[in-house]
Amino acid sequence: MATSALLLTAGAGRLSRSTTVVMGATSGHHIFRLKGYSQAKELANGRYMTLGSFHVGGHSWSLQFYPNGECSDYKDHISFYLSRDRNLSCSGMPARFKLSFLGQDGQAVPTYSRTTKTGSFNKTEFGIGKFMEREEFEKSPCLEDDSFAIRCDISVASKEEEPATTAKDLAGDPTPAAAAAYFLPKSDLQKDLAELLWSKQGADVTIEVGGETFHAHKWLLAARSSPEFREKFFGPATQKKTSAATHIHIQIDDMEPEAFKSLLHFMYTDTLPKIDDEEALTRMVTGLLAAAGRYKLEKLMTMCEEILCERVDMSTVEASLVLCEQHHCPELKAACMEFLAAPENLKAIAAEDGLLQRMNKSCHTVLMEIFMKKLVEKEAAEAAPKL
Repeated sequence: MATSALLLTAGAGRLSRSTTVVMGATSGHHIFRLKGYSQAKELANGRYMTLGSFHVGGHSWSLQFYPNGECSDYKDHISFYLSRDRNLSCSGMPARFKLSFLGQDGQAVPTYSRTTKTGSFNKTEFGIGKFMEREEFEKSPCLEDDSFAIRCDISVASKEEEPATTAKDLAGDPTPAAAAAYFLPKSDLQKDLAELLWSKQGADVTIEVGGETFHAHKWLLAARSSPEFREKFFGPATQKKTSAATHIHIQIDDMEPEAFKSLLHFMYTDTLPKIDDEEALTRMVTGLLAAAGRYKLEKLMTMCEEILCERVDMSTVEASLVLCEQHHCPELKAACMEFLAAPENLKAIAAEDGLLQRMNKSCHTVLMEIFMKKLVEKEAAEAAPKL
């Protein structure tokens, strides 16, 4: 049975899940961080919590953590299993992955790393039941301040087909023949398109945003755009011909230059720019979420929502609720409601001078939903028969 990985830390009430994603065409890695291990290990043998999900190779993957082992044979171990999206056909997806606990320096610790052989991801999970003994893990330097970080590297085959290895628990690297059968060299497409964007070679569109000028390629923007975005770029109201008959000049007045720069990066590479500074990342994603909602760019909106969901805390919940009111953000709304539903967080917000009044004014709908939910729970508890 699954259990939510969104545990609350003491004090600030920040959601415990934090992730970083680096992606390639057929491979990528994802870093999960969990705060509150002592709470997680209260789960019984055979029960797991989903640490989060990420996208690689056109598929969604989620990592499941069993603090007391996946089955009775592994009850003295910690287990990790990876599963892919369930809405696909049941044919096997050849892939292999490596799990590595990170040390305090943020680097993978070889002693606490495990690699699977090539396995078939279909309707079942694929992973490592005896990752390491629980007692050994709790004494290791990988567990610090009741928290740990683990990195998942995954390589995905170019097509769905059943590999020779289908066992659920495997360890060790695949043989060279098996690797050659299922894995192609890493694609340079994203890198090549990014270089095409910033080199301006062959650009036939200039876009003015907030006093800054950007150069792009009409064919790529047209191919990547939603109908709304295409109309914004190439509709008659926004175009004006320059001296070159084939060149287009566009002016956008409702977006910040930095947000548009990140938007172009997504259009060309299908990824977000790498930003290490938390405030700058939140600022960028907030601007992109507004653009994604306005132009109906669903994938970009999902990516932005995921990042913001992982950063819902006392300092961000007000701005996040405003975004929920302005745009249709079901995942972000759910994360905010979960955060606000915690009694300690509601008390902290009520104690913050003026915060509750501002939130009630700008985020009335979400707060009303939370109030009604609490009222229903209270009435149900009062109506329940006393034992």
